[in-house]
Amino acid sequence: MKVELKLRNILRQLKSADPKKRYEALDDLYQYKQQDDLQVQIEVLLDCIKAATAKFPKRVDHWDNPSYYLIDFVCDFRMPQIMESLMENFERLDLLAKERAIEFLLSTEDQKAFYFLEEKMVQLIQSDKLFRSIRELRAYPVLARNILNKTFDKIHTEPYKFMYYSLISSINESGLDPGYKEEKLLPILLEDYQTVLEDYLKYDSDYSTKFVYMAWKDSYLLIRNRLRLFINLMMYYFSPEVEKELRRALHFKDPIIRTDALIICLSKSLPYEQGILVETANHIESAELLYWKLLERNLQHLYPIQEEVQPHLAKTRFFNTMVGDPDEEGNFQYPEEIQIVDQLDAENVQRRLVRYYFIRFQMNNIDYVGWAGGYSLESEDPQGAIWDETYTDFVEFDSLSIEEHKQAFLDGKKKLMNVLDQHVFYESSPKLSTGAWFAIAVIVPFAIRFSYYLFNFPILNILIVIGLACSFSFIQVQRNKKRKVLIIGDQLVVKRGAKQNSIGLRNIEKVEYNQKHVLIYNKHHELTLKFPLSWVQYDLFQQQMHKNVAHYEDKPFIQS
Repeated sequence: MKVELKLRNILRQLKSADPKKRYEALDDLYQYKQQDDLQVQIEVLLDCIKAATAKFPKRVDHWDNPSYYLIDFVCDFRMPQIMESLMENFERLDLLAKERAIEFLLSTEDQKAFYFLEEKMVQLIQSDKLFRSIRELRAYPVLARNILNKTFDKIHTEPYKFMYYSLISSINESGLDPGYKEEKLLPILLEDYQTVLEDYLKYDSDYSTKFVYMAWKDSYLLIRNRLRLFINLMMYYFSPEVEKELRRALHFKDPIIRTDALIICLSKSLPYEQGILVETANHIESAELLYWKLLERNLQHLYPIQEEVQPHLAKTRFFNTMVGDPDEEGNFQYPEEIQIVDQLDAENVQRRLVRYYFIRFQMNNIDYVGWAGGYSLESEDPQGAIWDETYTDFVEFDSLSIEEHKQAFLDGKKKLMNVLDQHVFYESSPKLSTGAWFAIAVIVPFAIRFSYYLFNFPILNILIVIGLACSFSFIQVQRNKKRKVLIIGDQLVVKRGAKQNSIGLRNIEKVEYNQKHVLIYNKHHELTLKFPLSWVQYDLFQQQMHKNVAHYEDKPFIQS
């Protein structure tokens, strides 16, 4: 209840005319949002949604948007009631809050939510009010197509143009509607491609990877991404003029763009030079991109590097991880002289034995240690298959010996695994039973009243009744403290006093509940654990279960 009381206090403060109080309340809300294992009663979350529809005091700065931050907070809780309440209150939300609500409703993948979103998103797009959440439609091509069908003319307007091309790409790539609106789209596509191409050609003659990340930065990367979008669409919108542009793009200096064009040429059986294939496979930016694109099309035999593929890909993975994470000022970390020093095999957080590559790289003339991996050691997996934990802590290479660096890496992994194994992600105990509350709320006042009529010394009898009720409640509380449902590390644990039963989360096939119990089944379809439904707030329990199994390939069914 402590969290719920503080949240209700935050709701009151957000309506204050004092900007300082609103700022403090939003900061408190942010602190709660940062707690990964936070549990909040559904009634309070629904109150947060209703509060977000209120008219707040006039804003004093960009941060002063309680409607958005309240919706952003509740959207971390995946519950059916949240979905229903967001749809019910959608029209009264601030525009940014609507965008956040749309992202949440999309993630539910609920058909009712999709029907709702189709209507609301079309309305907002037609009134030029919706931008950010349009990108989220890429994962939902059917909904994207329905919305594009009703708003297609927006592709001619600058704010929507490239978002629409991205959605069209997802519709084609999904196989839902290859060549979507081809007659309308092809001439527009070629015209817009030429506009972006003119911008790209201003850079082409001077292209170097270092220029991209150390000098040109976002100004160039935006043009690259747009040109790539158009080139990849040419797979589905093909014509003699498109072929001419693809063959021209094979000779651009940007290895990423060359790779995209090369893959389409291979898919369309267009001629290409073997040297282009070799160059893109060996370039630090494009080596991994080419590998996976060939694999997707069952053309991996064309990859010109057939031996030591993993260490080769590890270098480009490390490079792209580093440059893909600019700092707060937009500056890229640019590693040079990347070398594979050694390798070691260890378990990752998914308990798989994988391979990590020990990397030496240079920045500002200082040699540092980095790690790329972990790469699959399973023979049936592609050589580039990875559960990615690529990183660097910028430890100087010369600070330890190679063996000491490797041992420090293993020690760090061991500490992380121990922390995860012992971390309590969820804990719940039954509250006072209905019988106990009945005794306190009904029987005690009833007994007190009759004590005055039936006994000569009512005070004594009243004290006896109160004492018995308190004793009964205390016994219940003490007993309930020994009854617990926990998610500790990768284990679901049920405690009944000294008795404890558990099951590994990866061994769970199904989680169901009825009016009285929660039922846990293993992979052999056997009922393994069973505990009273009253021991947990089921919405919070299933939400945490979803979080803890999200990284599993074979996820259990968890009843909502």
